[in-house]
Amino acid sequence: MTKKFTSTIAGASILITGVGLLSRGVGFFREIIFANYFGLSSQFDQYLLSTVLPVTINTVVLYIAQNYLIPNYNRLKESSSDESIEFLSRTFWSFVLIGFLVFLIFFFFAESIIGLYFSGSDSNSILSTVKIFRIFIITIPLNAAVSVLAAYLQAELEFKFPSFSQLLLNVSVIFLVIISTKEIGIYSIPAGYVIGTILQLGYLLFYVRRIFSINYLFRKRAKLFSLNFSFLLVILIEAISQVYLIADRILYEYVPAGSVAALNYAFNVYLLPVSIISMAISIAIFPHLSRTFSLGSIDELSSKLNNFFTVNSFLFIPITFIFFFYGDVIIQLLFMRGAFTSDDSKITFEVLKIYSISLLFYSSYSVLNKLLYSSNMIKQLALITVAGCIIKVVLNFVLVHYYQHLGLALGTVFSFLFFFISAFLITVYKLKAASLKNFLKELIFIVAIGLISFLFVTVSGINSVTKSVVLNGLLSIILFSAVFFINAILLNLKSIELLLSVFKVKLISLK
Repeated sequence: MTKKFTSTIAGASILITGVGLLSRGVGFFREIIFANYFGLSSQFDQYLLSTVLPVTINTVVLYIAQNYLIPNYNRLKESSSDESIEFLSRTFWSFVLIGFLVFLIFFFFAESIIGLYFSGSDSNSILSTVKIFRIFIITIPLNAAVSVLAAYLQAELEFKFPSFSQLLLNVSVIFLVIISTKEIGIYSIPAGYVIGTILQLGYLLFYVRRIFSINYLFRKRAKLFSLNFSFLLVILIEAISQVYLIADRILYEYVPAGSVAALNYAFNVYLLPVSIISMAISIAIFPHLSRTFSLGSIDELSSKLNNFFTVNSFLFIPITFIFFFYGDVIIQLLFMRGAFTSDDSKITFEVLKIYSISLLFYSSYSVLNKLLYSSNMIKQLALITVAGCIIKVVLNFVLVHYYQHLGLALGTVFSFLFFFISAFLITVYKLKAASLKNFLKELIFIVAIGLISFLFVTVSGINSVTKSVVLNGLLSIILFSAVFFINAILLNLKSIELLLSVFKVKLISLK
């Protein structure tokens, strides 16, 4: 029975990871399409300004739906199937109703909201941004419905359908941008999101009706759900954690034209390894951390967590070197076509270099965040989130006057460092579940290997083998990665052994 259960979990993890990676890949391809058609244009800046608030709300609603519906639905389902479905109906209409009210407020106060980004700008820019905003906010009530249905399917262990629905959304946006940009310009993006969200909702409703009659949803009156203090803290954490985007774009007029777009493209590149690798590590390691903590085995928890830091450092430190020293090649390969020029590439690379400094720490925090949730330290997590966002906002207003858009990137780096340091110190001194000495030892050792590998590539002269800057850069990345990996094997790093053991476990569990 245990082997069957392990095999099922392993198979589900691989399926979720595969679908998730495909969805993220298409999402990143969407950004490449945006770069091709709009580059670092003022139009794309206006799009980013107008959508930051509704995108933030949609993201927060998605997390709230998961954290609220899944545990309560599962609890009710154990006692009564009818009560759980009634709860689903009540939650569905509560989210939709609140989403619709937010839509109405934003629609009628659109000029005032967008006016926060502008002071003395030309009226055409403001008018265009308001139009984009009003189109995009149509997604808010639609996304509220999607979020509840997706959370319900996750509660029923139907993980692939929410992921496929997200894939459908991204494909719709890409398709509409390609076929309609010449006719309607930047408005093709928000229009694509509205159409894609409608298709996403239709897809989820169609699948949900195979489990129970969706007529039940429409027979129930909408009632507001009740909230407890812990859940309000979860809402606070998820909402404030999205503030950094708004904090950057509220200072739009203090940075050069196209800088907001450069911050967006660089941050998407920065998040790519985090979303892929951190997700895989979470699936492989985090369930063990959570289960070990619940059993009260602190020594075993400390061992597993230290192993996580070892593996994470081994994976993200070389990526940091690649982003910092060879990120211009990555930017050119991904974006430099169409409206995205070589100058755009240089500006975006400057931002990526700054973001990359925090890569290891932000990726580590993504697991520490979940550990604090599991250890019922929601109050501490809320304080960390609030303080980190205050640091971000204050540094933005200070640094933007000295370093413009690079100052905004620095503000993000310092806030991410604060998130990690605070959560790590709580883990070390409050939970007694990690070792500061081991972490610093691994960090210094792997950074030293990275420096040696980088120096080897530099003196090898491989960066001038051909006349193509991009090809030389690619050869440098390949050589750096090879030298780093060979050094790790020769020095018999623990991280190599841990990675192999993870794959070994997965292979055995699938037999």
